[in-house]
Amino acid sequence: MMQFDPALLVTRMVIQSNSRTVYDEPFHPGLNIIRGENASGKSTILNFLFYGLGGDLSEWSDAARRCTRVIIEAELSGKPVTLSREVSQSSRQPMDVFGGPYELARKAPLSEWLRYPYQRSESRESFSQMLFRLLELPEVRNEISGNVTIHQVLRLLYADQLSPIDELFRYEPFDSALLRDAVGRLLCGAYDGSLYENELKLRECDKELNVVSGELRSLFSVLGQTGESLTRSWIDAERARILNEQLTNQKGIEEAEVRLFLTSDMDQVSRATYENAYKEVQRHQEKLTSLRTQRDANALEMADSDRFIASLEEKLTALGDTSLVAEAIGNTQFRFCPSCHAQLNESHDVESCHLCKSPFDPDRSKRRIAAQINEIVLQVRQSRLLQAERTKRLESLDRQLTELEGLWRTAFARLRELSRLPSSEGQEHLRLLQRQAGYLDRQLEDLEQRAKTVELLNRLSVKKEELSAEIGRLRRAISTARALQQSRFESAKVEISQEVLGLLHDDLLREEAFEVSKHVEFDFAANRVKVDEQSYFSASSRAYLKTSFAAGFLFAATKDRMFRHPRFCMIDIVEDKGMEPDRTRNLQVQLAARCKNATSKHQLIFATSMIAPELEDDGFTVGRFSTRQHHTLQFSGGQG
Repeated sequence: MMQFDPALLVTRMVIQSNSRTVYDEPFHPGLNIIRGENASGKSTILNFLFYGLGGDLSEWSDAARRCTRVIIEAELSGKPVTLSREVSQSSRQPMDVFGGPYELARKAPLSEWLRYPYQRSESRESFSQMLFRLLELPEVRNEISGNVTIHQVLRLLYADQLSPIDELFRYEPFDSALLRDAVGRLLCGAYDGSLYENELKLRECDKELNVVSGELRSLFSVLGQTGESLTRSWIDAERARILNEQLTNQKGIEEAEVRLFLTSDMDQVSRATYENAYKEVQRHQEKLTSLRTQRDANALEMADSDRFIASLEEKLTALGDTSLVAEAIGNTQFRFCPSCHAQLNESHDVESCHLCKSPFDPDRSKRRIAAQINEIVLQVRQSRLLQAERTKRLESLDRQLTELEGLWRTAFARLRELSRLPSSEGQEHLRLLQRQAGYLDRQLEDLEQRAKTVELLNRLSVKKEELSAEIGRLRRAISTARALQQSRFESAKVEISQEVLGLLHDDLLREEAFEVSKHVEFDFAANRVKVDEQSYFSASSRAYLKTSFAAGFLFAATKDRMFRHPRFCMIDIVEDKGMEPDRTRNLQVQLAARCKNATSKHQLIFATSMIAPELEDDGFTVGRFSTRQHHTLQFSGGQG
């Protein structure tokens, strides 16, 4: 049977009460029936499945409150994992995850388990993010609807008894219509993560364009008041003029110094001032050297980290390819020994390694890959946080360097002035020349500031052009993605409707509207489903319709790989609201037939007290038939 991803398959569930195991049953692909008398604990098992897979649940039955932990062995798009959660009456409990089946997990040390919180943070990802990644289900992030969690997805995959019978999602107070719509579109395959990313980029680009445009307006306003045309050519010409005047002035200073120093030595006061100025230049120079060294070291660390992050991301891609290759190759066989090159005996046990004869475990590589993916994602997240800190540090070092370079230039100009300070009769003339030198230095500094303004103006102009082009590209991409998503959504709704109609037409002759139905319409945001514009039916028919929708959604996903439905469904209402035995048994048979005919891997789990006789088979059932005397949960004393 082929597999469409995402694919969620529960293979075993273990429930513990302190050190005692009170439930331990395997599950299988396709149809799984939990059967037993009313009030024997069937719904409790489905609630534990919902919770163990990541649903948020804090209200438990009396028997469930006696339990302390639920452990689920599952395959997430073919990757074996074990999920463990503590049973608590507090909401938003964390999840412990092991990359492998339960038998290995229960023997593994705690160091091989990873704990994920319910809610994401800047430094830690949530278990929803981890599960979405292993399922290969894209994260849905929207400023209006918020982040879609595995809890929200499971609300649409679990038709429970306590929710209103005419609502598609499991009941939750303060529910958001936008969030429901986002979940429905995600599972229909009508969500593209790049759309949200592009919408974020568009908003960022719009904001940045407004800032750049504002800075340009300010610069043009200031430049307009100077009455000068500040261009690069004007700056270059003005710089050449000032440098020429500095050369002329410097020659005059040197000639005056020669005349003065031929007649007398520099006085002691001038010498002390000169020495202090020299030490100040030295001090600034040492700080500059130290800061530049720190900046260069930080830049090297950033470049090194960039390469490391890129290599980790390449490994994530390679691990996905590795999983496919390992599955395709299977147990590799050698004709010659890789050490001595002697020919090997071709007769061997196909269940063991051809070379070392160890038992061959086809799931070993999948377990290792799942664990490695989680570990690498954590490394990438931590590396990006460190890289952000380095970026802030680099910006701080650049600011300090700019400030220190200004101080150094001022101190150096002072030293140069003092080095020519006279102590003779020609002092006044030399000081006049030196004041002229200082004036020219300030002119040059002012010109350099203007040059920076011109450079900033040019950079902002180029940035504005780039932002305008990027905004146009993003708007086109967003428009195209929205059109494609809406087209996909409408196509998925048609496929789901056809599956639901098939189940309605196969119902016993109990609801005339079902017999002649031609259209099934549903709205995730409104949380409603209609048949030929009609939504009011008898209670039992509404239970039948809700079951048909949940199952129809599943069966549509088994036929079309474009769905992002996990091909997993739980139903606890096949006999709710007065459903008569013949009608519910007919529905069970219809569900079983569709599961049997499905061509892709899936799992449908439902509970009943009135199982169809032809389905009383180990290939369909899970565990024993529970009773009020022998509940699903087996505590000491036999009462669950």
